[in-house]
Amino acid sequence: MKKWHKFSLIGLFVVSFMVSIVINMPAWLMGSIIHHYSQNRLDVINERGSFWNGRALLIGEDASGKSAIPLMMVNWKIKLGVSKLININLSSSNQTIANLDLTKSGLQLSKVNLSLSLDQLTPFLGNLNSLNLSGNVHVTADKISAGSKMQGTVLVKLDDVGSGMSPVNPIGSYNVNFDLSSMGITISSNPNSVIDVSGSGNVKNLVLNSKVQPDKKEKLLQFMTMTGIPQADGSYQMKAF
Repeated sequence: MKKWHKFSLIGLFVVSFMVSIVINMPAWLMGSIIHHYSQNRLDVINERGSFWNGRALLIGEDASGKSAIPLMMVNWKIKLGVSKLININLSSSNQTIANLDLTKSGLQLSKVNLSLSLDQLTPFLGNLNSLNLSGNVHVTADKISAGSKMQGTVLVKLDDVGSGMSPVNPIGSYNVNFDLSSMGITISSNPNSVIDVSGSGNVKNLVLNSKVQPDKKEKLLQFMTMTGIPQADGSYQMKAF
């Protein structure tokens, strides 16, 4: 009995120790997960709290990983379940910006709803960074699945976009549609945009076609020739990626 009692105490100690490790997992582990699943384009710094309930500053990184820019403070709460093995609620300023679920079929991201400024997205804009863009960004997505294949659609609204190089501002408002199953990108313009921009492609090859409102052509002539190649129909073409 004494020997059994001794082994029981050792077992209880080991279990308690392992539970303590799990409960007190550090917050930086969340950053490692975000960095991995965003393909090294997102990360967190200044972590507070724990892996299960914490907060940190979300940052965006360019493709080289050499340039980063702060996006927003993010809070997270992690719960364990059965059908949803892990549920992660992400919030900012007391509002949910996304839910992340780990299920048997893979990762599912839902209820994406966040707002940023366009200048915060410079790590992701490629050649468009030369335009010194500004404006408001609203990102939404109902459901994104990351199992054996990415599936889902991300909608991005760009409102009151301006350029530090343009003599006329704002130049327009635009809609960007990301199809994650094909990594395709489609861009369209709101009807009242000074510069109508359209284009389709993917994250590696995106060409934009733009046309200027007739009454603004003279004012924007220099700006348009700096940013795009004139076409025979009076439009301009620019390679974004």
